[in-house]
Amino acid sequence: MVISICGKEDYSLIVEEFKHKHGIHKIVAFSGGASTSLSGISKDDPLQNEYEKIVQNVETKIIGEAIGLLRDYRIAVLTGGTKWGVPFIASRKAKEYGLKTIGVYPLVGKKHALGEEHLDLSFCVGPLVGQSNWGDESPIFANLLDGVIVCAGGAGTLTECAHILKINEHLLKSGNPLKYLVPIAGTGGVADFLQIISSNPDLRSRCMPNKRVVSGLHAAEILREELELEDYLI
Repeated sequence: MVISICGKEDYSLIVEEFKHKHGIHKIVAFSGGASTSLSGISKDDPLQNEYEKIVQNVETKIIGEAIGLLRDYRIAVLTGGTKWGVPFIASRKAKEYGLKTIGVYPLVGKKHALGEEHLDLSFCVGPLVGQSNWGDESPIFANLLDGVIVCAGGAGTLTECAHILKINEHLLKSGNPLKYLVPIAGTGGVADFLQIISSNPDLRSRCMPNKRVVSGLHAAEILREELELEDYLI
């Protein structure tokens, strides 16, 4: 089911109905790059293909480990819903393990969106102002999730994480549960410096691990504890 959202339309009721229908208690997101390339190397250089394969293998291992552990809990997997990189790998792995999936992408990315074989619920987000751009979907993505595993990532991932941290500032002040972020160290990009973005050490210590996490299994174990998933076994 693909749902288009423009302006200030309320998507929360749709999500709550989806969660209730499928017995879902928490939404775990995967955020990371949709494309991979080596800077300074021409696109037709064979090295680019080799590098892309290595990155895909690493991301598939990390994401597969995480979802493999989380599959026994009442969760849905949230991604950027597109046909490349982390969004594609996470959506595909989630379906392989029988988990429900949600995709959130901007109107400009609709032609690159995954189909119903990979996504059980899709949000195509229209622009608030002007033409559609990548990043229009980030506030909705950030609001939907309870926890997120961050693997590499560029500007889009940084935008999503910034929204999550901003939301957490308010949640911390109001005493509500925070959205938990687990960056995978060593994967490059946003994941390798996410823990220094937040200037509030109290916030950072509450919504991110205080040690390096280098595997999907470890990331999933952390989310299992922080989101209290043991209370929601299938």
